[in-house]
Amino acid sequence: MKLSKNFSLSEVTRSNTAKRLNISNEPNRKHLRSLQGLVGDLIQPMRDAIGPIRISSGYRNPSLNRAIGGSSK
Repeated sequence: MKLSKNFSLSEVTRSNTAKRLNISNEPNRKHLRSLQGLVGDLIQPMRDAIGPIRISSGYRNPSLNRAIGGSSK
């Protein structure tokens, strides 16, 4: 699924840790809408202005975030 001209959902949700731990890192509908807004309103315009951007940690669903000991906030 494309979130914008240059960014896909798989790029934003990619996680080696999720793969290693067999955790699905798919966003729910609310999170997907938020990701679409973030990419469309902020990240894509930044890319258009400055050139390629590499996303190394775009989204962690709650299960993955708990598994790695991430902040709840």
